[in-house]
Amino acid sequence: MSKGRGTSQPDLVHDPTQRGAKNLEVLEIQLREALDRQAVTAKILEVVNSSIKDPQPVFNSIVEAGQALFPKSTVSIGLREDDKLILGAISGPEPAGVEAWRRRFPAPLHPETIHGHVILNGNTIDLPDVAAAQDQFRIGAGNFLASGFRAVTMVPISQGGQTVGALAVLRHSIGKLKREQFDILKTFASQANIALDNLHLLNQMREANETLANVSKQLAKYMPPQLYGSIIAGNQQAAIESRRRKLTIFFSDIVDFSEITDQLEAEELTSLLNEYLTEMSKIALQHGAYFDKFIGDAMMLYFGEPESLGAKEDAAACVRMAIDMQRSLNDLQTGWQRQGLIDRPFHARIGINTGYCTIGNFGSEDRMDYTAIGREVNLAARLETECDPGGILLAAETYSLVKDWLPAEEREPIPVKGFQNPVRTYAATKIYDGEARDSRIIHVEDEGYSLTVDPARISDENMRRLKAIVADLCE
Repeated sequence: MSKGRGTSQPDLVHDPTQRGAKNLEVLEIQLREALDRQAVTAKILEVVNSSIKDPQPVFNSIVEAGQALFPKSTVSIGLREDDKLILGAISGPEPAGVEAWRRRFPAPLHPETIHGHVILNGNTIDLPDVAAAQDQFRIGAGNFLASGFRAVTMVPISQGGQTVGALAVLRHSIGKLKREQFDILKTFASQANIALDNLHLLNQMREANETLANVSKQLAKYMPPQLYGSIIAGNQQAAIESRRRKLTIFFSDIVDFSEITDQLEAEELTSLLNEYLTEMSKIALQHGAYFDKFIGDAMMLYFGEPESLGAKEDAAACVRMAIDMQRSLNDLQTGWQRQGLIDRPFHARIGINTGYCTIGNFGSEDRMDYTAIGREVNLAARLETECDPGGILLAAETYSLVKDWLPAEEREPIPVKGFQNPVRTYAATKIYDGEARDSRIIHVEDEGYSLTVDPARISDENMRRLKAIVADLCE
């Protein structure tokens, strides 16, 4: 009996060699699938890194990669736009099916649709049989079935912690995704999240930069351009500190300005004053002056800090600036008189002095002013009050630096607090006839040579001799 029963049973002997070959084949398939998943993930990450400003290439890459891993499925990305659902990207095996699904967008974002459930609640959903879920998704399930999709798996896509879309794998046959497939789908969604977060951060940075640029632009109008540039470059710190520098200081104000203001309406006065200060500021910038402050109609400027061309050139630049300002104001005055804005002379007084000053941040830890102080500054202010209307009055130190080219006449010395003796002063002449402005000293020197030429004063014979000397040296 036992022998008969034994011969009637199938042979249950297993070949170890065959079993090993079968296991190896399975491992090879799993390894190949893992490498494929790794390859498409790396490709998407590469697109993410190169598409910071636009997530669309990332969306396209994700659905194309999904199509490669789920060859019989349609892979799509739906995105929330207010209360609607729009199609972000789609890829499928049949162009006609893809186009049919594309036509269903935009669609209402309703909680009883599958997309609405995922996006509005931030939930992942895996429906192996859409027909069995029609009671739960009475609006959306019918659309999937009408398009021929029997199963769908959908994971949320987020931006900044908020769900903004959904990545879906739509299939024509019922059944769930394998665990490995589900994991790769979540990885794709995470990569879409990264792309959207990158864009979100970029937009935030752009908005922050625009706000900062606007604030900086406004702040720049409340401080000297050199100080503003130094702060932006990180060269200037908001600390109570000072240093000694040799400066050429400039003061100016309008003669009898208070009387002029009584003749004008507030709007007319504001317009006139702003036009004057704007024109003077343009001239100051052209000559490289440092704006210290505006005090009503008065201005304080200086040369020699933060950059200096040397005391001689700093003084020359300041005086040339003053001449240009007086000439420009003369032109403005003519225009204002023609417009009937003023019926009396509109003149400025200018005082200029050169000397060592203390310059830096002064004030408190919470509120400070970057300025120059000292007796040399006070002297420049005093010279301005002693100046003739429409004139330029220089201290002896400044005049000694520009006397080679500036026509001037010595005035009576003036007593100044802080100075032991009265200060010698010089008034610039021929300000308006072109001679003072057009004459420019050429001075160059280096190791082994020094050359100073006044083109306005040198004779033709001396110029020929100078050229001959230079030519002999160059041979």
